[in-house]
Amino acid sequence: MQYLIYQVQRSFDQEFILRQARAIVLAKLHNSRVMLMRLNRRRKTEVATSAIAALAELMTLAELAESVEGLLGYEGQGASLYFPAFGSLLKGEWEFAKRVRRPPTDPVNSLLSLGYTLLSQNLHSMVEVSGLHTHFGNLHVPRDNHAALVSDLIEEFRALVVDSLVAYLVNKRVLVPEDFTPPDERGGVYLHPDGLKRFLTHWEKRLQVQIVHPTSGLKVNYRRCFELQVWEYIGCLTGEREAYRPMRWKE
Repeated sequence: MQYLIYQVQRSFDQEFILRQARAIVLAKLHNSRVMLMRLNRRRKTEVATSAIAALAELMTLAELAESVEGLLGYEGQGASLYFPAFGSLLKGEWEFAKRVRRPPTDPVNSLLSLGYTLLSQNLHSMVEVSGLHTHFGNLHVPRDNHAALVSDLIEEFRALVVDSLVAYLVNKRVLVPEDFTPPDERGGVYLHPDGLKRFLTHWEKRLQVQIVHPTSGLKVNYRRCFELQVWEYIGCLTGEREAYRPMRWKE
């Protein structure tokens, strides 16, 4: 309950909100850029090379943003650069040019949507267990049943956990186009049961990968990182530290 009180109080502090939102957007842009850099070393494309440079420029601009609306604009621009570049680095017959959510209209969008949903579920449960309210976010605005804080906290993990897994499954042909259903009446494309089982197996393996958590120095798996980042955010709410420290890939 004590953390919830801090959370409600901070929701009226515009400087606090802008500070955390900036950290979240910068981490997302950084991790997206590093994701492209890593893939581009193996299979260089002009689209990816251009996006890598443009994302660096966006990060410079986001550092100077004076409003959450401005940060959301840079985050959106980053996504419009990132996804076509990501698609250009996938091997084989996969077609992916932009992010399509509801419903996902191609196999790659289907994999991304599934991964982001699982990621969101993991963070949602950890936010609730910590005693925080899932709806009081910084970058994302609470509306209806939208868990804004969960949306904030998953941003740094999109490329780290989900996008990297999707690139691996596609480029290593762990999954192939035949593992997906034809478009349904709404145009949605989804994994067949056997393909879904393979995806979930690799998802669990990804969450068990051991890394050194950057701020605690502990060697932990990604699932434990989710929990540590929730507590990192609580440290900002209580005033233990001024700005949230998202997880960032090393270049």
